[in-house]
Amino acid sequence: MIGYLLFGLTCLTYIAIGAFALQPVPTGDKFGYSSSALVLIVAYGLCSLLLTIYITAKGGFNWISDAIIIRNAIVAILWLGMVAGSSYCTLRPEYHKYYQLTGFVRLLSHLITYGATWLPLLMLIPYYFFLKSEWRDTAFPNLFKILLVSASLVGFLLPVAPKIILKSYKKFDERELAFNEAMNNIKKYQAVMSLLYYTSTYYDEQIRSAALAKIKASKNLEDELIGVLERGSPYAVFEFLEENKVEHPERFVEPIVKSFTRMTADMHEGIVNPYKGGAFDVGPLLRVLEGQFNSSIAVFKPHMIKLLEIMETPPAKSREYDDVAQCNEALYKYREDVKNWLARH
Repeated sequence: MIGYLLFGLTCLTYIAIGAFALQPVPTGDKFGYSSSALVLIVAYGLCSLLLTIYITAKGGFNWISDAIIIRNAIVAILWLGMVAGSSYCTLRPEYHKYYQLTGFVRLLSHLITYGATWLPLLMLIPYYFFLKSEWRDTAFPNLFKILLVSASLVGFLLPVAPKIILKSYKKFDERELAFNEAMNNIKKYQAVMSLLYYTSTYYDEQIRSAALAKIKASKNLEDELIGVLERGSPYAVFEFLEENKVEHPERFVEPIVKSFTRMTADMHEGIVNPYKGGAFDVGPLLRVLEGQFNSSIAVFKPHMIKLLEIMETPPAKSREYDDVAQCNEALYKYREDVKNWLARH
């Protein structure tokens, strides 16, 4: 009864690991992902160890050797190999994402990535038969022994073999990967809000040109730009409008006024929160208002005064990710830019 209980617990942890292995690997902060993997590995290792000890005590591994010390040592090695392989696969090494793999080696990479779904079965199936003494010697005993030894050998080889094999393959260039991903996204995306992300000066000219060309080809360009101003992050819109004039500027006045709510909140957060990068660059906003919307300056001026008041907030004394002096210098510069803009109007 205890043996079947331990077997059931081991199966449950295996099912949990298998379900975990089928989930996509997160692209952001992986601390939570790694913590979950560690908990599952420990649970599976502990349950399978107790099950292995139970089977050993009941004579399930007597076929290995008559000498107790030798038998227990070999069982320990077999168990360690099986758990090592399952643990390694649970951490989801995805070699095919970082190396140019083809043919069998690419298939091997996928087998390793999802090894946590199939490798434990090479242990659990023989273990089930070892629990039933009447089956150990009648139902293809050598087959289950071969499965068990194979599982251990594979477990020991998995963390080593792929690294040796993949040394002969060229690693992807990270800039090339980023470039291809950006160009593919530009082809795929239809919404102007998504395409504006790739018009930033952070991206290569080829990427920016492709994004701008698709944005300008939009049949409802002004409507989508207005939608971003009213409901999204307006900064990319101002960068776009700085170099591209709209046909109906009067339609943008109210949406721009609405966007000041977001901008003043972001400005305050950027100034006082040490985890933020400081004040955002007001240059594109000032130049767009003065260029395309000069006739509506009186409408915008009260909001610019409010923005200036926010910029007078004492800045954070420390910065987690940026230099304090550099952030403060940028804030002072932007503050003077707003003062000069207000003085002219």
